[in-house]
Amino acid sequence: MVVSTGDVARDGMIIETAGWRFDAYDRNPVVLWGHDDSQMPVARAKAAERIVTSNELIETHEFDAEDSRAMELFSKIVRGFVNATSVRWNPLRWEFRKIAGEEVLVFTDQELLESSYVAIPADPGALVVRAGGKEPIDPNQFRPEPSHAEVKRAVQEQELARLADALEGIINPIKAGAK
Repeated sequence: MVVSTGDVARDGMIIETAGWRFDAYDRNPVVLWGHDDSQMPVARAKAAERIVTSNELIETHEFDAEDSRAMELFSKIVRGFVNATSVRWNPLRWEFRKIAGEEVLVFTDQELLESSYVAIPADPGALVVRAGGKEPIDPNQFRPEPSHAEVKRAVQEQELARLADALEGIINPIKAGAK
């Protein structure tokens, strides 16, 4: 998910991607719906998969598979009903620059507080895309983490298959000797 770009946003400001600080965010990597911090997070950002390019901040989000609200949002993202993201930040340093004849406020050093899915982003480039190609999201690339019950069921199925193979190894020689 591109959560921020270094382009002039609809609010007439720029957030330089080189200026992002993640120390506090990485200890509490919350992803919200619509910057609503009165609600529980719907996902968390995976710091190890973060990409900062010269013009984009890209995150991978892990949705809470046991939260119906999170899964509803995830479904809307996969089906293309929600396509945009946004960030909330604490500005630490900024300056004004003349860009295309206009004075533009440019944040050069900022602390990321949270990222959100939104209906309409301030940054038109903050969109749900594959990190490598600017194509619409591939639902198979962003599957939610399996629930505890799903993991337990998969482990039990593997164990049953292993036991069935072991029993077959014991029973087949007995059957062969009885003939």
